[in-house]
Amino acid sequence: MMAIAITKLNQFTQKIAEAIELNDWEGLSVILIERQAYFEQMLNSTSDYQEKIKLESIVQSIQAMDKLFVDAVQLKKTELLKQFNTLSQARKVIRAYEHQMTF
Repeated sequence: MMAIAITKLNQFTQKIAEAIELNDWEGLSVILIERQAYFEQMLNSTSDYQEKIKLESIVQSIQAMDKLFVDAVQLKKTELLKQFNTLSQARKVIRAYEHQMTF
């Protein structure tokens, strides 16, 4: 069971990374909801103490990966804000130019 869980969680990790890379924020949200549901299902279906210990270790690894994902999302956010500000400035320049041309 644990090998299947690790494979499934690795798939979630890959999908999360892809969604971040593609700026697919809606898709990312869906993946995170699915992953949370999978975690809950695993926790509820595991009664063996050793399995829970292994699961705890897996969760800690995923939390470490999530920190990297949060950092990546923050970087993307910063990049998008820079692009937005550049675009806003360009629009202001164009409006000023157009305004000058009407005189």
